[in-house]
This record gives sequence, C-alpha cells and structure tokens, in this order.
Amino acid sequence: MACPAASRRRREQPQFELADVFRQCDDTLLRLDGRQARVVRAILRCRTAALGGHVQQCDRCDHRVIAYNSCRDRHCPKCQGHRQRRWLEAQQQHLLAIEYHHVVFTVPDTLHALFRANPRLTYGLLFAAVAETLQEAARNPGNLGARIGFSCVLHTWTQTLLYHPHIHCIVTGGGLDRQRRRWVAARPGFLFPVRILGRLFRGKLLRRLQQSIDANNLRIAEHDPLARLRAAASKDWVVYSKPPFAGPRQVLRYLGRYTHRVAISNHRIVALDDKRVTFRWNDRARPDTDRLMTLEVAEFLRRFLLHLLPTGLMRIRHYGLLANPTRQRDLALCRRYIAAGTVDDHGQRAHASTPPGDPSAQHLIRCPRCRRGHLVVVGHLAPLRARSP
Repeated sequence: MACPAASRRRREQPQFELADVFRQCDDTLLRLDGRQARVVRAILRCRTAALGGHVQQCDRCDHRVIAYNSCRDRHCPKCQGHRQRRWLEAQQQHLLAIEYHHVVFTVPDTLHALFRANPRLTYGLLFAAVAETLQEAARNPGNLGARIGFSCVLHTWTQTLLYHPHIHCIVTGGGLDRQRRRWVAARPGFLFPVRILGRLFRGKLLRRLQQSIDANNLRIAEHDPLARLRAAASKDWVVYSKPPFAGPRQVLRYLGRYTHRVAISNHRIVALDDKRVTFRWNDRARPDTDRLMTLEVAEFLRRFLLHLLPTGLMRIRHYGLLANPTRQRDLALCRRYIAAGTVDDHGQRAHASTPPGDPSAQHLIRCPRCRRGHLVVVGHLAPLRARSP
C-alpha cells in the first residue's frame, strides 16, 4: 500500500521534470544513438508549443487555458495517465469475482550482461519462461490441476534506476479443470510454493538462453558466454509471491500503479542544478521512509537510458484464460461456474461479488477558477516550427 505522503505528492504539481534533467545534459545528448535520441527529444518536446495544442474554455465561467499536446512516448512520465485510464477500462470487464495473486519473477544479476546486449530477444525469452513456469505449475494435480489466467508486466529498473529485469504477474486464484467442466479454486491465501516456481523458472529460462547461444542468436562480447549460464544455474533464483489481493477493486488499483509505470516519475525528482540531480527512492528495508540519492546528470541519463524498450516490444502480455484469442469465451465459462458456486477440489465454494467500479472516474477536467464547470476544447494550436539557422 502506498504511504499517504507519496499519494499526496502524486496529486501535486512536480517541482522538476525529467525533461529539465535532460536539458542539463547537452554534451551527453550529442553522443546518443538514434533510438535514444528520439526518446529524449520526445520527452523534451512533450506538452510544449513544439507539438501544438488546444485551447480549453470553462463551460460555466468562460475561463480559458492553453494545453499543449503530449508526445505519447511510452517512456515519458507525463504521458501515461490517459493511456492507463483507457487500459484499465478495457481490463475491468475481464476481472472475475475471485482471489488474485501477485507473483514476481526476477532475472539474477549474473545474466544482466546478456539481457542488456540482447534486449529484444532476451525479454521475449523471459516472458516465455515465466508463462510456461506458471502454466506447468498450475497443471500439476499436486498444485491445482487447472488452466489458470495471468497478465505479465515487464519492469527493468530498481528504485535507484539500476538495471534489474523482472516480471510482475497478476494470477487468477484458480482455473478451469482439464475437462473445462468446473472451476477449481486455489487454497485461500495460497497459490504455488515459490521454491518450486524458482526451480522451474531457472531451468526454463536457462534452456532457452542456451539454445539461443548454440544457434548464434545472442550477440555477446565474451569468450565463453556459457560460463554465465553455469554460474546462474548454481544459484537459487528469486520468485516472490505477495499476499493475495483483497478483491477485484484492489487488483485494478494495483494495475493502475504498475502497468504504465516508467523508470522514474517527475514527482520523485526533488533537486536539480547544472551538475547533479537528486531524487527520492524507497528502500525495502525501510518501506515507510523515502531516501534521497544524488547523481551526476550524465550518470542519471545513462541509468535512465538502460530502460528504453526495443521498438514494438509488448511489455504487457496475457496468457491462459486471459489470452486474447480465447479470453471472452473462457471468462464467460468461468463466470458461469463461479456464479453457480461450483465446489472445487479443495471443498471451497466460490461466491460472486460486486463487480468493481469504473476506475477511470471522469475524463472531463474541472475548471481551476470556478471549481464548478468543466474545460472543453474550443480551438487548436499548430505545432511551433523550429526556426531556421
């Protein structure tokens, strides 16, 4: 649960923005490659006259404001709110009146160099290994013996912007049995043993990585890349299972925080000069206390650019009962069994609950002057062309 201070900061206007940091990195920006330069340029131009905009007027007091257009880049911290609301509206209809679980799969640091050098390939292998791990664990009669549904979200950062690829999974607390004739509920408060998940995940990802190395599909500067795989195989891999959500509404709140998150939000940046940037970060050892980190602006930029996703890579994916091709059919069947109170393998009886409310609230913006009317678009502004030298 987010602390009250953090929630209050998210509602306030940030003092500094990511674009302000980039403006202090002129020399470093000149050395960026094409992909990096495009992202940085988009964030610098976001909600400025360079992208054009529109004029909004209150429908009660005639107060007018100018709103500039967003860059819509998925790495921009200012562009995620609207996309997040639309995505949540679409996901609301897919929630079941059941318990949901949060499971996190983490790539060990021994493999980070392989992932950084081959992000498109390795992120795809990571998604595949996580999906197969959860599906195999669920099919095992000793665990559940059912086909589950889950959504996966890729994150690649720590709170201090270091490279740390991991996948957050929202997993149904049950699934359809092999014959698709009833709903099989997981034990309340428990999904799968994390040690089993860790071993399965380790074997499946390492096997895929080795196949890619054998096929010369991985770009590696090392003489013996298999040495990294052997080192990773000797470790226990971390799979973290959090307590289950308290209901569909809590699932939506969680998804709203995680699905469209970027490496750092503007609200976390607290100080900036021409050499250094200071930002808040949350220490797991002291989760209720914000800590501060100060970095040279060039180092801050370097860390941020570690988390640019390959063009076109889908960082949110759905599997099993939530897979796009069969989702409507499978969820309709699940709802029928759950509403009927079908008795599952554990002797538990499922009950329907009140469906979650609309997470999007109102799209209309309340007038900042009269506080009663709403702002509506009354005109448009063309993008400001850069002056010729």
